[in-house]
Amino acid sequence: MRVLFQGAGAIGIAGAALFTDSHDVAVVSRTGGDQPRNAYPRRVSDLDPTDSDSGSAGWTVNRVAATRRVTVTGWERAREAAPWDLIVLSTRPGDLDPAVASAIREISPSFVAITSQVDGDLERAQREFPDAEAVIFGPAFLSERVEAGTVAAGREVRYWAPAGLPRFLIAGSRNGVRSLARGLGGLVQPVPLVAVLASPAVFIPFVAELSIRDDDWAVLKSHLKRPALAAAEAVRTRLGLRVPFSGHLARFVLKTMETVVPIDVTAYAGRHFARHRGQTRDMLTGWASSGHPTPALDEQLAALDEQTAARA
Repeated sequence: MRVLFQGAGAIGIAGAALFTDSHDVAVVSRTGGDQPRNAYPRRVSDLDPTDSDSGSAGWTVNRVAATRRVTVTGWERAREAAPWDLIVLSTRPGDLDPAVASAIREISPSFVAITSQVDGDLERAQREFPDAEAVIFGPAFLSERVEAGTVAAGREVRYWAPAGLPRFLIAGSRNGVRSLARGLGGLVQPVPLVAVLASPAVFIPFVAELSIRDDDWAVLKSHLKRPALAAAEAVRTRLGLRVPFSGHLARFVLKTMETVVPIDVTAYAGRHFARHRGQTRDMLTGWASSGHPTPALDEQLAALDEQTAARA
């Protein structure tokens, strides 16, 4: 398939790198310019405690990790290179620049995939691009844009994807999911729509608590009661299920992540989710506005707003 990733951020560059061996792929950016440029994102494979970039364990590339060349272009060239079968949005459909949305409609792909898992964004995408089949792509990898000057030019993105597993969970209309699963093969895994929309209900309250605690992972691990209660409330409002969550279980999951994932998640989580506080707040607001009592979610929203105001 011919796949265009919108946005030259961590999701777009890493997603393109993961697709590039099997498909005709490019990344399109507002700042792509008249001439395409190459990016060389690096895939993290194993943890190396002698990380040359930071002097500590974390994002590092060893001899078995992969480097992929990804072409980054502008919208004019993307239109000239049409047709594209699929455009993957790394920006929420409601946040797209009008010129970008217009360019996507002009390209008229068969499918538009959104990476946002905020309630209502799939419907927004379908309204924005009525001639395309809209689906959700839930990323099944971790990626991060690193600071300029800390790595070789053109290699500003590092990512980790579990070997042998799909790169995105895909959900949406039956016909759209079936067609994309055939075209993309093992890169995507079809799941029920409720699964891809409900998964944030489990972990986003912990992300919110991390932001409230000044992105300090160690402090988060000492304050797990409130996010555990908030996760239970979010799942109840989203699925109608009463699922008990506990701080002990959450602490076990966080510790497992620290051990299994070959990056320093204690530092990554704070950096990554700090860039997405608005989306985190939108999710909390949606669950807290369901009409059910949500005292823990309400408390998190108030604390998040207070913390955001203090930073301003």
